[in-house]
Order: sequence, then C-alpha cells, then structure tokens
Amino acid sequence: MLVILNLPVPDDQRAWAQAEALRDDGVRVTVVCPAIRDKRPGTVTIDGIDVVYFASFEGEGKLATVFEGVWTAVAAGRAARRALRGMPGARRMLQVGNPPDLLFPLLRWARRRGYTTVYDQRDAATVLAASRSGFDRLEPLFLACERRMVAAADVVLTPSGEQTARLRALFGSDSVLVRTAAVTADVEPEHNAQTRGAHRDDSGEKHRETVLGYLGVIGEQDGVGELLEAVDLLRRRGVGGFRVEIAGDGPALPEARERAERLGLGDVVRFRGWLGRGEVDAFLGELDAMLVPDPDVPFNHYCAMNKVTHAMARGVPVVLRPLRENTALVDGQGILAKDMSLPAFADAIQELLDLSPEARAETGARLREIFDRELDWQQSGRRYVAAVSPARAYRA
Repeated sequence: MLVILNLPVPDDQRAWAQAEALRDDGVRVTVVCPAIRDKRPGTVTIDGIDVVYFASFEGEGKLATVFEGVWTAVAAGRAARRALRGMPGARRMLQVGNPPDLLFPLLRWARRRGYTTVYDQRDAATVLAASRSGFDRLEPLFLACERRMVAAADVVLTPSGEQTARLRALFGSDSVLVRTAAVTADVEPEHNAQTRGAHRDDSGEKHRETVLGYLGVIGEQDGVGELLEAVDLLRRRGVGGFRVEIAGDGPALPEARERAERLGLGDVVRFRGWLGRGEVDAFLGELDAMLVPDPDVPFNHYCAMNKVTHAMARGVPVVLRPLRENTALVDGQGILAKDMSLPAFADAIQELLDLSPEARAETGARLREIFDRELDWQQSGRRYVAAVSPARAYRA
C-alpha cells in the first residue's frame, strides 16, 4: 500500500510510477490518496491498481493549509487502516509519502503488525516550513515529526542527493535515491530536438517566436512571480520574439495572474492551468526551453525539481537559477544564471533567446544524455523495487 497526501493518482507521477513498478513485480498494489482535482471519494481500479480516494480539499492561506495537513493525515490514516485490515499475504509493505510528516503513528501501527514500513520523503518538509513566512516558528515541530517518520521506517526514500546527505547528517539514516519518473516522449528525442524552435513560414524564413515554459506547482516558494518580473524586465530591455506558457496550479496562482495583468503581460504570458495525465508530454513538445525561476530559499536547494528532469528527458534546454540540487542535475549543461538575482535570471533567459535553434538542440541533446545516464526512471525503478517490493522479499 502507498499512501500519499497532497495529490491523487495517476496525476502524481512519482507515486504512480512506483505503483506500476510494484504491480509489474507481481505485487497487489493499493494507493490511498486525496479526492481532489476532479476525483471523487471511493474505490476504483486503474490499470490493475486499486485506488482509494478519501474526501479532501486544497487549503489556501496559512490556517487553511495547516487544517488541510491535519485533515488529510487523519482521513488518509483512517482509509489506510480500513484497507490494510483486508490485505492478505504474509509479506506486506506500507509506504507513506510526505508532506506532511504526520503519519508516523500509521507506520508504527503497521510495523507492529509485521509490515515493512517505508517513508518516501518526497519533500524536506522541515526545510519547507523554515522557508515560509508564518510557518518558520513551527520548524521544531516539523523536525520532531520528521525524526519520528525516519525512526518508524524500515526503508527511507528520497528524490534528491541533497536530501540524502541531509538525512544522513541529521539522523545518521541511510536512504535509497529514487528519482521521480520522467514523462515518456511521443517522438524520438533526437528528432524533436532538431526540429524544436525551427518552424518555418511560407517564405522559408525561420519563425521568430520562441516558446518558453514553466511546469509545476505555483506556490510562494516556486518563483512564478519573479518569472513574470523577469519577463517584464526583458520587455523593458526591448527583447521580444517570445512567449511564456505557464502550466500548473497552486495557492499562488491567483496572485500570479493578477501580477501578470498588472504588468501588462497578457500578450506574452498564458496560464494553462493544471495538466492531467497524458497532457504533460504534449506541453513539453511545444517548448523551446524550460524556465526554472525558483528563488534562493533553503527548501529549493534540496529539490530535484520535476520540471528540470521532465525537460531533460525530452531534450528541452533548461534556464535555471544556481540552486544546488538543480545545478547538480544538469551537470553544467543548462543555461545557468550567474547568481540568484532577478537581473541575472533575465540575463540567462536572454542568453537562451540569443542562441540559434541548432545551438539549443545541442544543449537539449547533452541534457538528454545526462538524463539517460544518471536520471532515467529505469534505474530508479530497479532500485525502488529491490528496496521495498514484498515479492522480492518473498522470493529471497
């Protein structure tokens, strides 16, 4: 059983890839997740995987966010216990994905009953709390919960090297590095990289418009507001010939829309909303480059960001700020801002815009090579199944 608290499956690509990997290893899989984003409470079967949707909501504002975290933990715990009691088999596994880190009682309950317990630390929630105004005072509480999650788990998973090093330094805990599953391209990445950004009109001249994209959650720590400011700065510099497509949803989306309108960016910025299953890859296929505007807050240095790995998997060039984990992911092959300032990020975007389509294709191809060598899900999936699969334990 996999329990996740902040997204439903199959929209949550990390959890869904893990569930499919276990299913393919011969395990009966149940996923417990919130009924949000057009999902309804109840139990369904998708591609041979049982999914239990529990009633939930997405909070906006500090108090609503706290209430959401407590509610989802209680509701998920109840739904998981009900389903776990009916699970047969001598070898059983319970995996809990954060945030929040509130389900250590469920892990302890399962461990006493002979389950292998797994803590999937998708986000360093303690660092996230310390990075957000109004939540920083709760950092000791978040750290205490995180410590209990680690102690209650037989196996700890992380998606980033920075998180792995942090857990070892804090708790002396080893963890298994399991990257987030990448989007599978519908076309060969080499062909796509060669043709992206080089569309021609009837006269044979190259189309001047470059399509830049953002993909992900839109929260206060994600930097979408600063992305809009960077676009405004480029326009004031006289830089044109591009548009920005922003795909995602989150608590800061209304503010981002308002800021775009206030800056008069309606002709160059479009908000696409949340992309469902099967839509992300089509979105990536439209882009000439991925923009990663996440600012210099402690939490962002620990994130192996989905938008970075998704772009690399598709051979899309990446323009990013010098956050530690992201910098390690691209291994010097992205368009990296010289520092974390807004002008430096705008400079990096302009550097990308000044590249020829051929140079962009070469950058994308190098990023794809790094992805294939170090980040591909096949590698992480094998490590994941070997670490947690009840079927592997049974065969052993």
